[in-house]
Amino acid sequence: MSSEKTKFEQLYIGCYQRLHSVARAMLKDDEDANDAVSDIFVKLADGSLTLPAEHQESYLTATVRHLCIDRIRQMTTREKMKRRLSLSDPDPTLMDQERERITEMIDYAERTFSKQTWRVFQLRFDEGLLYREIAERLGISEVAVYKHLADALRKLKEKYNPTRV
Repeated sequence: MSSEKTKFEQLYIGCYQRLHSVARAMLKDDEDANDAVSDIFVKLADGSLTLPAEHQESYLTATVRHLCIDRIRQMTTREKMKRRLSLSDPDPTLMDQERERITEMIDYAERTFSKQTWRVFQLRFDEGLLYREIAERLGISEVAVYKHLADALRKLKEKYNPTRV
């Protein structure tokens, strides 16, 4: 067995579990966590990712975190909410109730928010853009972005949590 292959296997065996734990905590799904960590090791094996000579485990952990962040950004708001609920609540009837509530809230938002507020809301929560990035994309000020988001959240709170408003 070659020295490089042995090093790769040792790295895999030594780091996989910790990297999987990081990915699992972020993605809230075992299969996605396996895929994320496997993607990193495939990139190492095919040479499209190279490790620094020192701090390899830290580098791999950071790489997995960045990959997970990219995957989360690509999810829609509905996917994110369903994923969080499906793992956080073992009671299936409660999960169904929460899914229905989330779907109702999103439908309400789509119907009642102005087009601009809905677009700002989507860019912030679906795409994970910063206020500055939303402002640039829509050609509005960051203050306008803030006002649209504040309006959206206020409406949702009034509708779905009226005692706390």
